[in-house]
Amino acid sequence: MKVVVIGSSNIDMVAQVNHLPAPGETVGDASFMQSLGGKGANQAVAAARLGGSVTFVTSLGNDMYADILRKNFEKEGITTDYIINDTQHPTGTALIFVADSGENCIAVAPGANYSLSPDSINRFSKVIDETEIVVMQAEIPYNTIKSIALLAQQKGKKVLFNPAPACLIDAELMKAIDILVVNEVEAAFVSGIRHTGNNLEEIAGALIAAGAQNVVITLGSHGVYMKNAYTSARLPSYKVNAIDTIAAGDTFCGALAVMCAQKEIDMETLKFANAAAAIAVTRSGTQLSIPTLEEVNHFILKNELPYRSTFKFNEHENLLEPTIHSIR
Repeated sequence: MKVVVIGSSNIDMVAQVNHLPAPGETVGDASFMQSLGGKGANQAVAAARLGGSVTFVTSLGNDMYADILRKNFEKEGITTDYIINDTQHPTGTALIFVADSGENCIAVAPGANYSLSPDSINRFSKVIDETEIVVMQAEIPYNTIKSIALLAQQKGKKVLFNPAPACLIDAELMKAIDILVVNEVEAAFVSGIRHTGNNLEEIAGALIAAGAQNVVITLGSHGVYMKNAYTSARLPSYKVNAIDTIAAGDTFCGALAVMCAQKEIDMETLKFANAAAAIAVTRSGTQLSIPTLEEVNHFILKNELPYRSTFKFNEHENLLEPTIHSIR
């Protein structure tokens, strides 16, 4: 399962606090941890640990962290031949607060990540020829994301885009996205429709109408919702003791990419990604919390969830397509 991840690499500066500070508030008695992160790096590590053959395209800065990050990618079995060395800027940095409840807030200084420009695409475009799926996030320049997505579309490759931090998506890029992965906040922002708590179908439908082939909305402890032109599905979350949600979304994306490199998105792919994210939230840290393929398979066997499937008729394709609903 060949996966190309194109995105950010950061050093995470994490403060564990008893609650997230309000504006102007100082929260004391924090514990500090420095770790490796960046949404691109996290998703690359997740895909590699979960069985993917991963090539990671990123830009590293002019400091000691560049060598640390590169060696870590190599240790994870990730191909690093297309990493860019930026001698003018520091490696990206993320400042993170994690509350005892598991909730978090993050500020990112992109640094070298913004050197991953559209002009650099020619250096690694051939790697797209050899992959099944291209995975991107929004911590690199938008024009780069769009140029790569259009190139991948031209080459007949799947594109998974996770617009985090949330960004508006123009029509041309949206039509090049095979799998759009968003949380509830991102889904509302990208669609322009306020999330009321019971209008996921409306929001996802708007994103499908805008051009995305498949829309996946992650719902935290409430599971995941998926919709495309033929079917919709909602899975409940696995019941776990969440202590740190910081890597959940990236773990989900990496897991989903590995599965979708092999097949079309379906209940099995969503269940696998859901399980990987559930394991991640039971551990502290970013990449430290990402599980292995063996751990996820074992977790699924121990925590099997029952589902009921029904069918609806698609008049445009003259096919019967499944609509799957979870049983709580």
